Order: sequence, then structure tokens, then C-alpha cells
Amino acid sequence: MTRIGYLIGSFAEDSLNRQLAEVLVGEAPERAETSEIDLRPLPLYDRHLDEDFPAEMTAFKEQVAAVDGLLLVSPEHNKGVPAPVKNAIDILTRPPKQGVLSGVPMGIAGASKSRFGTLSSQTQLRGMLPQLGVPLMGTPQMTVQVTDETFAEGAAGAEQLRRRAGHYMEALTAWIEQHAARG
Repeated sequence: MTRIGYLIGSFAEDSLNRQLAEVLVGEAPERAETSEIDLRPLPLYDRHLDEDFPAEMTAFKEQVAAVDGLLLVSPEHNKGVPAPVKNAIDILTRPPKQGVLSGVPMGIAGASKSRFGTLSSQTQLRGMLPQLGVPLMGTPQMTVQVTDETFAEGAAGAEQLRRRAGHYMEALTAWIEQHAARG
């Protein structure tokens, strides 16, 4: 069984990205076991915390260390990476020489009402994460422009999204398996 932890970069319970995450994990292949790793309890990272890492941060890092790979489902804020996502990345790479993010295979997905989905923030993440040692899945990409049909049960747009999500999750699971076999 391939263990995939998923992170949602929005704190809103009704967020488009939480809805997208539900579709993605619902379409994961049977050989994948998915679990949310919640960003909401995390305090803001500050380097002074390195000396006495808070329990919430330690628990978060332990959850990430326990999975075979990650799926980040996130909006973009002002054409960039949302603060909760950057904060989580900072926590996962700290304290020095005690990070758990390097080597963890990852996929990125996001939904927005913008016609470009979350392309700007994903582009920033694609520049940042490999520099931190993250094997990042290149294709397929999952940027979703949300319309009234995207999450509407029975709508053509929702069915199309489910097919895309199934294809994406199959590719992500295979990506994670490929990298886990090397480790």
C-alpha cells in the first residue's frame, strides 16, 4: 500500500481546494492509502523556534515522515504561494539538518475561479521545491478552473474532473512508488 499524505493550502472548510482534494483522494487507485496532514494547527515558523521546536510542528513533521509521498492541493494568493503553504515548507525543512521534506516525492494540484487555475503559485513551487530536494512530479499537471459545473454532482464538468483526477492520482501514485523503490 502506498501511503500518500495530502496537504490543503486553504484553511476555509468550503474552499475550492478542499473540494478538489476530496475529488482527488476519492479517485485514488486502490493501492493508495490517503490521509490529510492538517496545516491549520501550525504556528508561524520563526528561526528562534529551532531551539525548542513546538509540539505541533514536531507532530506535523512526524506525519510527513510517515508517508511515502505528498499531494499538495493549494490555492494561490495574489499570484503566489499562500502563507500557510510556505509556512509548512519552512517547518518541514527545520531545524537545520533535521528536515523531513528532502527526498519526499510530491505532486501539486490547485483550483481557482481564474482561467489559469493556480498556475502562478504552482510555477513558484516548481522552482522552490526541487531546490529543497523534493522529487516533484512534472506531468500531468492539475490546475483547475472552477465553474458552476466543476463540483456539481451529475454535471458534465464534474464528471470530466473525476476522470482527470483519476488519471492524475494514478500518475502520482506511480511517481511515489517509483521514488520509494529507489530509497
